[in-house]
Amino acid sequence: MVGGKRSRNFDDDDGYRDFRPRMPKRQRIPPVVQLCKEMMPDIRTLGETVKAFEEDIKFLSEAIANEFDNEEYFRNALLSTLYAVVLEQPHKQPAIALLTMVVNAANPVAGKSILNHFFGKLQEWCDTSIDEDFQVTSSETGPWNRIKLLLRFLSLLSPMVQEDELISLYQKFFELSVELNNLSTEKRNPLSEAIYSNTLLNIPYLFFFSKDNQNLREKVAELIAGVEASYVVKNTDLSLIKEYNKSPPYEPRRWVQTVLPNVKRVLANDMQQITELFPDYSSMMVQQPGDQGFNDPLNLPTVQQLEPFSGLDRGLGSIDGMWKVPRYSFRVYLPNEVGEFETVVPFTTYAGMLFEDLIIDIIESMEFNRKEVAKQVITLDLFFKPGIFTEPGQSIAQLIALHEENPIITTYKIEDLAIEKILSMIFKLPNVSHPFAYFYTLLVEICQNSPKAIAPVFGRAFRYFFNNLEQLDLELKLRYLDWFSIQMSNFNFSWKWNEWEEDSVKFGKTFYNPKVTFMRNLIRKELRLTSSKTDVEESLTDEFKPYLDSSFVSRHELVGYYQSFFANFDVDETMLKDNDLFFAQSCFPFSEQIQNVVNYFHQQPLDRNVSELAAIFEDIQKAYGNIIVDFNRFVTTILIQALTFSGNRSLSHANKYIGDSKNDVLELLSKMDVTQELKERWLIEAIIRFWNSNSQNGFLIVDTCKNFELVSAKSVLHFSFLEDNDRVWGLVDATSVESTFRTLTELSLRRDADVETFIYLFERLVDIAAETTEKLGTSPDVPVAVNESSTDFRELELGWKYESCLGFIKSVLRKYGDEYAPSIDHLSTFVNSKVSHTKTREILESWLMELKEL
Repeated sequence: MVGGKRSRNFDDDDGYRDFRPRMPKRQRIPPVVQLCKEMMPDIRTLGETVKAFEEDIKFLSEAIANEFDNEEYFRNALLSTLYAVVLEQPHKQPAIALLTMVVNAANPVAGKSILNHFFGKLQEWCDTSIDEDFQVTSSETGPWNRIKLLLRFLSLLSPMVQEDELISLYQKFFELSVELNNLSTEKRNPLSEAIYSNTLLNIPYLFFFSKDNQNLREKVAELIAGVEASYVVKNTDLSLIKEYNKSPPYEPRRWVQTVLPNVKRVLANDMQQITELFPDYSSMMVQQPGDQGFNDPLNLPTVQQLEPFSGLDRGLGSIDGMWKVPRYSFRVYLPNEVGEFETVVPFTTYAGMLFEDLIIDIIESMEFNRKEVAKQVITLDLFFKPGIFTEPGQSIAQLIALHEENPIITTYKIEDLAIEKILSMIFKLPNVSHPFAYFYTLLVEICQNSPKAIAPVFGRAFRYFFNNLEQLDLELKLRYLDWFSIQMSNFNFSWKWNEWEEDSVKFGKTFYNPKVTFMRNLIRKELRLTSSKTDVEESLTDEFKPYLDSSFVSRHELVGYYQSFFANFDVDETMLKDNDLFFAQSCFPFSEQIQNVVNYFHQQPLDRNVSELAAIFEDIQKAYGNIIVDFNRFVTTILIQALTFSGNRSLSHANKYIGDSKNDVLELLSKMDVTQELKERWLIEAIIRFWNSNSQNGFLIVDTCKNFELVSAKSVLHFSFLEDNDRVWGLVDATSVESTFRTLTELSLRRDADVETFIYLFERLVDIAAETTEKLGTSPDVPVAVNESSTDFRELELGWKYESCLGFIKSVLRKYGDEYAPSIDHLSTFVNSKVSHTKTREILESWLMELKEL
C-alpha cells in the first residue's frame, strides 16, 4: 500500500491491460558472432594505423590463439578473412604473416591450420588453372595471379615453415616455367613468362623476416642460378601493342627481361635494398620453431595439360590476361625537366616493379569497392619503410627546392605512383581489363578525397599526353580524350587553356594536326557533357572560342549540301537551324507536303498505308520536280530526315520511329532504280547533316538504321572515309572514329562476322596512305616524317594525314586481329599491289606478320 492505494504491477495477470507498446524482443547475438563482428574488421584494416599496429598484433593474436580451437564459426570466419586480405590487399600480407606467426608461437595447432588453409588454396588454384568450366567474375584476376599471391604469403612465413618445403615450391614453379618456355624455340609462351616473372618477384619475400638466415640465402642463390641458366627470354617485339607509333618519350621495359636483374640487385650487398624497402617488424616477432610443413606435396598440372591454356587468351582473369602479349612498363611522370629527378620509383628497381604489381593487384581484385581502392593505393607507403616517399601533397616546386638543398633526399611521390599505375590500366594495349568508367571514376574518387594534392598530378599527366599526341596510338588518343573530358567536367571545365594557345595560333586552321584535332574534339565533347554551354565558354580563352562551333561540316558546306538538291532555286543561309527539318520551312513550295510526311510517321503503325506516303512524293514530283535535281536522292533524304526530326527528343524516340517505319522506308527505296550503296550513302549523309551541330547523335542514329538493316556496316565506313579536298573526317573527328570502332566491334561479336567489311576498311585506309605518299613525293626508301618547323602547310597536312592513316591501320589490325588474321595473305597481296612507297609497305607488312603473335 502506498498512500492508501494498491500499487499495481502490470506484469501480473490481475485483469489490468498493459498498454505499453509491444516491441519485438531483441535477438541475442551469440558471443562468437559478436567476437567475429569486432575482430574481422580489425584484421581487414591491420596496419592502416601505424601507431596502433603493435597493439593490434598483440590483441588479435591473443584472441585468435585462445578462440581458434573453440568454435568452427570463428575458424571459418578467420580463415576466410585472412584469405580475402591476402588476395585483395596484398600490401598487407606482411602484417597478416606476422599475425599468423605470433599466433603460431602461442598455438601451433592454429598456426598449422592457417598454413594448411593457404596451401590448400594454392593447390585449388593450380587445379583450377586447367579447368575448362572456370567461371570468371568481374574482379577475378586469374588462377596464376592468385597462385603468385599465395606463394608470396607462404614465403613470408619462412621463419615458421621448413626451408626445404618452400624451396621445393619455387623449384617446381621454375621448372614448369622452363618446360613451357621450351615448347617452342622461337615463339614466346605467355604462361611461361607469367610464372617465371611472378615467381622471381616473390623471392625477396622469403627474407622479409629471415634476412639473417644464411642457409636460406645459399639455397635461394642456387635456385636463382639454376633458373637463370635454364630460362631463355624470347626477344619478341610487337609494334602493334606499343603505346607510341614513333619516338617514344621513354624506353619501355619488358617485365620478363627486367625482373631477374631487379631481384638479383635487391638480394645483393647483404640485402641492403630489402632493409631499405621492407618495414622492420622484428620487435614484434616471436621465435618460431621453424618446423611447420605442408601435409602433401604440391601437384602442379603437367605441361601437356597446361599447353591449351598457355596462351592466356581464354578469359581466365584480368591480370593473367595481361601476359597474353609481351608485358611492358608504362610511364607518365618522367624525370622533372627542371630538377632532373624521379617522382615515381623506377621500374628498373625491385621496389618499382613491386609497387606496380601491388597497385595493379589492388585495382583489379577490389573493383567491387572503388572507394576502398582509392584509399588503399594512396596510402600504400604506410606498409613500407618510412622515408621511401616524400610527404603527401608536396608540389614539384617544393621538391625542386628540397632537392637543390639536399640532392640525396627522396623525391618519390605516392600520388604520382598511384595515378601512373591507374593510367597504365586505362592506356593498356591491346585491351583493358574493366569498363573504362571504373578507372575514370576511381581517379575522380581519389581526386575528391584530396583535391589539392591530386589535381596538380592530373594536370601534369594532361600535359604529358598532350605533348606526345603526335606519337600516341590512335586508340590511346581516344582514351585520353575521354579521361580528360570527364575530369574537366568534374573540375567545372577549368583548365589553363593559355598553355596550348601557341599550338592553336600556329596550326589552328589545319585539318589533320593532332593537337588541334584533340583540342577541337575535347571542346566538342565537353559541350556534350554539360547542359550549360556557358560553363565551357567561360573557361576558354579568346583563342579557343571559335572551337565552340561544334558543326561537323562548316555552315558554308551545309548550305552547299542543301543547295545541291535544287536547280533554279536558291537556298538562303539564314534558313539553316540546328536539329530542324530543313525542307519543311515555309519558304519551300512543297513545305506542306513535307509536313504531311512527318504527320504520316506520327500515326500509329497500324493506321498507316505506305501508298499514302508514296502519293505525297508523287504530288511533289508532279508539281515541283523541275526544281529538284535528283528526285530519288530527295525522297531518300526527306524520308530519313523526317524520321530523325520526329524522334529528335531522345535516342529511344529515334529508335521507335525508325523501327516502326522501317518497312515503309524499305518499300519506297526498293522502287528506286539506284544502287543500294548509293541509297545507303544518301541515308547516312542525310542523318549526319541533320545532326550537323551534334554529330555524335547523328552517328548513333546511323547505328539505329544499321541495326534495322536500313544501312550496312560497310556503308557507314564508306561514308566516314570519303575524301573531300584531302579531308577525311573519319581520320580526325572523334564521333566518326568512335562510330567506326563501334561498327567493327559489333561485327566482331557476331558469330557470322562479315570479314569482307573488315577487309574493305583495311584496303580503304591503305589506299588513302598510298595516295598520300604519292602526293608527298617522299623517296621510297625514306620514312615519311613531319617537319613541324616547315612553312609548307600543304606538306604538313599531308604528313599528318599519313600518320593519322597509318595509326588507324595499326589500331584496327590490333583491335580486330582475330578477324584479320585469316586474310593475311590477301591483305599482303593488296599492300604490295597498291603501295609503291617501300618504307610504308614494310611497316604494313610487319604489322600483318605480327597478327600471328596476337
